[in-house]
Amino acid sequence: MVTVVAPRTLRPALVVSLVGFAWWFFGNLYEAVVISPNWVTDSPAQLTRLHEFFVVTGPTLYFIPANPVAVVVFWAALVIGRRVLPRRLAAAALVASVLLVALTAVIVAVLVRGLFGADYLDHADRLVDYARWWNVANAVRMALTATCLVLVWRMLRRL
Repeated sequence: MVTVVAPRTLRPALVVSLVGFAWWFFGNLYEAVVISPNWVTDSPAQLTRLHEFFVVTGPTLYFIPANPVAVVVFWAALVIGRRVLPRRLAAAALVASVLLVALTAVIVAVLVRGLFGADYLDHADRLVDYARWWNVANAVRMALTATCLVLVWRMLRRL
């Protein structure tokens, strides 16, 4: 016997996902417009100021746990609602969200570690390159997040 989930039970999960993806998008947009362009000019000095500024809190507290919750809830909704959700939208959103998570993992593992790790000044000669790559990768990440937002919104409208 195949159990079909009613669309009304998926709406809350998709709304949580939508809010989480919007949270993620606008957080990265703020960083892309206000903060990170400054890193490319005199990177060691700029990043030292940033390290000194973030003493009590930092961007991680903004993004965690909202972003992982958004993705996990979204993936759960895709699994639970696989017979109800529009297949093409769900497939496209799944691909975009997997790419988004993978790119974020690379950004955190390589670029954030290089820019904000305790030993960031040990490779001061590469900080400008890390900052430029972060700006490019963040633009791609914002495009993937916006794609997820649009696709989740479309799924919500079709339920």
